[in-house]
Amino acid sequence: MRALPVPPLSGTLERYRAAADPLLTAAERAATAARIEAFSQNEGPELQAALEAFAAAEDAAGRSWLSEAWLAGYLTTRGPITLTSNVGFLINWPGSATGIERAADLVHRMASVHLAWLRGELPDESTPRGDVLDPQQLRYLAGGLRHPRPGADEFIEGPAAAADREIVVFRDGAPYALRISDRAGRPLSVPALAAALAEVAGRDPQGRAGFSHLSYVGSDPAAALLDRLLADEANAATYRRLTDALFAVNLADDGADPDDHLRRAIFELGRGWAYKPATYDIDLTGNLASVHLEHTVVDGATLKRVVAMAQHAVPDTTPSAAPECEPLQWRLDPSLADDIDAAARHYAKRAGDYRVRTVFDPLPAPAQPSFKLSLDGVQQWVMLFAQLAYHGGPPRSTYEAVDMREYRAGRTECLRPVTAEAVALARSLQTGDATPEQLFAALSAHKSWVIACKTGNGIDRHLFGLRMMAARDGWTPELFTDPAYSRLTTDFLSTTSLGGPHQLLRFAFAPTSAGGIGISYSADAGVLEFCLSYAESEHDDIDVFARALADGTRALGDLITRAS
Repeated sequence: MRALPVPPLSGTLERYRAAADPLLTAAERAATAARIEAFSQNEGPELQAALEAFAAAEDAAGRSWLSEAWLAGYLTTRGPITLTSNVGFLINWPGSATGIERAADLVHRMASVHLAWLRGELPDESTPRGDVLDPQQLRYLAGGLRHPRPGADEFIEGPAAAADREIVVFRDGAPYALRISDRAGRPLSVPALAAALAEVAGRDPQGRAGFSHLSYVGSDPAAALLDRLLADEANAATYRRLTDALFAVNLADDGADPDDHLRRAIFELGRGWAYKPATYDIDLTGNLASVHLEHTVVDGATLKRVVAMAQHAVPDTTPSAAPECEPLQWRLDPSLADDIDAAARHYAKRAGDYRVRTVFDPLPAPAQPSFKLSLDGVQQWVMLFAQLAYHGGPPRSTYEAVDMREYRAGRTECLRPVTAEAVALARSLQTGDATPEQLFAALSAHKSWVIACKTGNGIDRHLFGLRMMAARDGWTPELFTDPAYSRLTTDFLSTTSLGGPHQLLRFAFAPTSAGGIGISYSADAGVLEFCLSYAESEHDDIDVFARALADGTRALGDLITRAS
């Protein structure tokens, strides 16, 4: 696959100016333009040359110029990772099985993909244009975990073998080790897993319900608590099993409300070890299923591929004996137990403020308009319409993630959808005088951003790389202390989409900025879907935002109809 390019400095600075302009007053625009010009004539060229040299060296080592810094950005996050970077994905799971049988089917087929990767049997993945995607993110399929350490965590890779692997199953907060593969590295059959999961579901947690609490409290407190915990040899052995486990499973009784299940799966204390790359959270009563993803080494697009393969895996229904379910437990002295409990209570109070709400809005427009329409752009304009109606005043910045796995060690780029053309369209939709010409201008501007990102010419990662070079040399360019840079990179809406709902129905994640809203969005059968994640204390009027999404969808649908 291709090396991640370093974009030309002039193009990035021009796109940066255009991206920041809609967020600024006229006086601020002039000041920012002067700082951009000064940067282009002074520090910019030297930092660009340094970044290009660094990129060449990293490419020779099989990395991108961004990959190590990107990883460090995750590993140096100190707050609770469920409230900063972890994501919960609701799975679209096929079949009519319910309860334990459904759970066993899902665990078996997901394990079949994990183990196939370890056996080296997964095919390459390519884009529609034939570009092979970088497979590095698939390493999460081996298990392992993010290990909290003071200042910066580390990611411990899972074992490379497929044979005789374990998973850890949580029930009411209590963990059980369960063998998932045989000596040939094949998953145990569905009937064997069903019997084992049924046994776990019926057991009494016997005081072990707080086993995973310290994984929720934030990396600095977790690191200190783990140091004390792992001083005991028996605890250290248990932690090694937890580390080596292929994945985790949580068996819940949430009921049939998808939003409540998703909220609990991502934010609720004790549903798994939050530092494991993947926890399959399965509701036994409402038949919902989700994945709690630790985001350090893997993104949602990779998970989507894994779920698609699991959906089509052929399950082994051979009757066989259930594996033993071994309870896991920490040996805790009273002082350590009290400290873990106190930290967990603090987390639970914070997490209890988070809500998940899904809004569905039919788009009253032709299914096939007379022009090429980007539904991604449509939903971004609806969200812009809603945020303008919600808080008034000038628009605020929005983050839109773009998959970049066609580049070596590629993760994501950031598309900035709040363009001048989009703002003009949204404001005219509010006043009822939007024109087809404004729609086409917004479409063109959005397409230009998509092309820039997919060709490696996005601005957020490039500007980050230039800042990285400046920090290395002890420089602080005014470009990065300019209020415009802070305003552009502070996201009121942090948004992402993975296309249609065929593998992942929707997902929830904490907003990236205080007072913001996280939104996963998709469209299917003429209906726009927005899954909102937010802190209730910061958005007690979220109904206003939800109604504005509906109003924006109707207004935009009417305009699309007139333009067709």
